[in-house]
This record gives sequence, C-alpha cells and structure tokens, in this order.
Amino acid sequence: MRLNDKVAVVTGGGGGLGEGICRCLALEGARVVVSDANTEAARRVAEKLRDEGASTLAVATDVRRKDQCSYLVSTTLEEMGGLDILVCGAGVGGFAVQGDSQEPAIIENLSEEEWNVTIDVNLKGVFLCNQAVAAHFKQQQRGKIINISSLGGRKGVDFIPHYCASKAGVIVFSQALALQLAPFNVNVNTVCPGVIWTPMWESGARALSRTYPQFSGMPLEEIFEAMIQHMVPLKRPQRPEDIGKTVVFLASADSDQITGQAINVDGGAAMN
Repeated sequence: MRLNDKVAVVTGGGGGLGEGICRCLALEGARVVVSDANTEAARRVAEKLRDEGASTLAVATDVRRKDQCSYLVSTTLEEMGGLDILVCGAGVGGFAVQGDSQEPAIIENLSEEEWNVTIDVNLKGVFLCNQAVAAHFKQQQRGKIINISSLGGRKGVDFIPHYCASKAGVIVFSQALALQLAPFNVNVNTVCPGVIWTPMWESGARALSRTYPQFSGMPLEEIFEAMIQHMVPLKRPQRPEDIGKTVVFLASADSDQITGQAINVDGGAAMN
C-alpha cells in the first residue's frame, strides 16, 4: 500500500493502458480519479474499481481543452480533498485519426488535420494537464507527475511519423518541466510503453495488413505477434499492468530522487 490515501488523476483511464494504470494505483491504496473523453468508459472503469474496494471518481475530460483540464483538477480537489499524483495517459494512435480507413501515415497522404489532432491530444493535452496541476503542486510543495510517452517517442517508426513526433515531445517537455518544478519538490517523469495489445495496436495491425504484402490476410493477433518477435528482444508483449507497476513506483516515495527521466517498459525494444 505504497500510495495509501493518495489521490491520483489518470487521463485516458477509460480503457486499455489507462485502465491498467488505474487498477495498479488503486491496488496500492490510491484514491483514483478516472478521466477520459468517453464519459461512459470513465464511469465503467470507476465502477469496476469501486466494486473492488477502491475510492474512485469519474470525470469526463477532453485534454485538448484548457477549461476541461482545469475543471478536472478543481473537481478532484473539491470531491477528493486533495491531489498528489497526475498521470497523463490520454492519447491517440498514429492510425486513422479520421474515419475508418486504418491506413498508415505515408507523408504524402498525411493530412494537416490528422497531424493536428495527434499533436493536440498527445502533446498539447499533456501540457494543459500539467499546467492545470502545477500551481497546486507548487503550493503544497510536493507532487508526482507521470506523463505517458511511447516506444515511438524513443525512435522513429516509418508508418506513424506524427505519433512519434508527439510522443518525443512529451519526453523533452517533461524534462524541461522537471527542471521548473524541482525547487518545489515536484517530480516529473515519463514512461515509454512498448508493444501492448490495446485498441490502438489493433488499429495498427489492421493498417499493417493493408500495407505490407507479408501481412495480407493474416489475423490481427498474428500480425501483432510477428511485430513482437521482430521488435522486442524479450520476445513477449507488455501488459497494461507492466506499465502500471512502473507508474506506481514513480508515484511513490520510492522514486523521490528520480526526476526528469524517461523509463522504457518495452522488453528491450529501445535501449537508452
């Protein structure tokens, strides 16, 4: 129970990776605010955690909007009585931001709108949520911020350049903010997940099947497994709980001397 009675906000907590992070925080005793653009998804995860004995709150948040990020923080403080941990996990993948085409983002076909949506959610959303919590953390002279980047933020991937740009930006932004907030005893770190079977990666597998002849007609799970064997030295995928456990560590007192770091949880796919 390393986080007993701490209050944690998790954006993008309504499913997949975010849900796994919420569960790991709750298991360590945190009171969890599940934030997601999908209101019903946030409520569903909050109810599941509540049924398992956790204290939870669901808040709908579009992280692209400053007013909603501010509302998330103010509502947390009012309803939960405090805020100790911010985890920015809201994000979109690099595939088919618009429509159902699920096509890879070849540079000639990458629209300005698709670029903007990806940057707005993945990078601007982190900025706005970090900004919304900064004054509170400064005032209380403590706080833990964990921003979720990606393996794609560590090295470019040819079919998702806009996604890689957004996630690389999260890493460097977090380093700069760590310097700003260090005098106030606030830790800012980044976690870079690897290859996890989530709806985002399912979309990626579908795009690969339409683009590369060797994957044509292959079941999506087999494409995913082929990517694991190609990319990951440990030859196994990561799970949401693997990321969640690292988030718990960075949110706890065990990491009080760690700030400005980006930690890969990717089976060795990127080594820094």
